[in-house]
Amino acid sequence: MVYIINWRDVQPNIAHLSAVHWGGLRDRDGDDDPDPRNCLKRLQGFARHALQGRKNSDYHKHQNLEQVYYILSGSGHVLFDKERFPVQEGDAVYLPSGIHHQMFNDTSDDWLEHHVISQKIAANSGDFAIRNWRDVPAMGDGAGAVRWHQLGPVGEENVGFTQGLRCIDREAVQPRGQTVERCEELEQVYYVLENSGVLEADGEEQEIREGDMIHLPPGTRYAIRNPHAGWLAYLIMAA
Repeated sequence: MVYIINWRDVQPNIAHLSAVHWGGLRDRDGDDDPDPRNCLKRLQGFARHALQGRKNSDYHKHQNLEQVYYILSGSGHVLFDKERFPVQEGDAVYLPSGIHHQMFNDTSDDWLEHHVISQKIAANSGDFAIRNWRDVPAMGDGAGAVRWHQLGPVGEENVGFTQGLRCIDREAVQPRGQTVERCEELEQVYYVLENSGVLEADGEEQEIREGDMIHLPPGTRYAIRNPHAGWLAYLIMAA
């Protein structure tokens, strides 16, 4: 069953020293877990962070957990191990497990917003990477959607960094267009980045809008339609 919730409907808290944290979709804590947001079975977790100007997060690491920071707005730096790297809107930052990292927004007065996408893996290994969607070749789906494949599993040429995650992609549906009908064996989360549209899933239609987190279980048959005059853009995560 498809589940949709907007990040604005989640109560925030403070995490990693200074980040405002909106818990997103998470993995289930047993079959009797009453929280509908805990719907993930393969993916580990997905949350939104906002770091105000002149602040930084804490210096930390995770064991057996790979992460991707997807920059939604603003710019700043990520410290990986002992080196700082600039990041900007549209970057997918791959953080291998077991190595310290930290987010900095200490040179700006504006907010730095990003998603934290987490996935359990068997060992602490991997290579750090930053890939912006604007630097990735666009691929059409044969209908009305264009996709930018930013990160994929180890072994894929140019994009192969993840060990548990299958993809981090950005896709956009043209005005008055729609995607092809899809049915994946992967568990997927879509996050709407810009504008609104219609999700047609398993014979039902639901409106989707900027800020929506959409859980698509394996085997869901779906398509996304954009009846509006502007492009509809979203982020795709899969495992």
